[in-house]
Amino acid sequence: METVQEILVDTVWALSYLTDGGNEQIQMVIDSGVVPFLVPLLSHQEVKVQTAALRAVGNIVTGTDEQTQVVLNCDVLSHFPNLLTHPKEKINKEAVWFLSNITAGNQQQVQAVIDAGLIPMIIHQLAKFSEPMGDFGTQKEAAWAISNLTISGRKDQVEFLVEQNVIPPFCNLLSVKDSQVVQVVLDGLKNILIMAGDEASTIAEIIEECGGLEKIENLQQHENEDIYKLAFEIIDQYFSGDDIDEDPSLIPDTTQGGTFNFDPASNMQTKEFNF
Repeated sequence: METVQEILVDTVWALSYLTDGGNEQIQMVIDSGVVPFLVPLLSHQEVKVQTAALRAVGNIVTGTDEQTQVVLNCDVLSHFPNLLTHPKEKINKEAVWFLSNITAGNQQQVQAVIDAGLIPMIIHQLAKFSEPMGDFGTQKEAAWAISNLTISGRKDQVEFLVEQNVIPPFCNLLSVKDSQVVQVVLDGLKNILIMAGDEASTIAEIIEECGGLEKIENLQQHENEDIYKLAFEIIDQYFSGDDIDEDPSLIPDTTQGGTFNFDPASNMQTKEFNF
């Protein structure tokens, strides 16, 4: 006979299978009124319950912005500092995957992730790639989370990313063998450079100083056509010529701590980016 806890685990997995069936089934689960009871299980003492709950809410936030908002309204993000520092790597990975779906949402949802203090924790997961025990799957999800924010976020939200020193660990992933990750990172870097507008030279400087430029140059010989074209485009637009080195007036003032200020006066049209 199953214990109460085993029944709970089975029930939550059942909800995760239901929510894996597309937006209509997600809506059916939302309409049942179960989400406010599901979210607190993210902090359950039993890892099996946490795992099932994380998958279920993760599936819900793959739906529409409105469906995602239902989960966010249940204070879901307050559970994530513990999930992102959980001793089980699988839970870290699922937690970052969940957040990558939030950063793909609208700008208010992106802001919720920032306000919850989770961006430095996502960047920490990104940086774990250089650690011997780092699970590459988690870094892959972190790369998506960052890149999605560069697409969905406002200028000030992308600026916040850069101020949190995202560029060095992001550039580190340019040397992995996984073409999809390399393309996601290149897309993200290009979006940051575009969003920076007049301040792009500062971003280019950070990329160069952390060894990112060398990695991008190497990618011009990549077998994947999209990757070598993107690498060439970034170098052609932001690194060609020595004018940055020769003319100090082109280098914007940096603030303390190596951060910088985007120029709010630069009128930049809203651009849509597509992978």
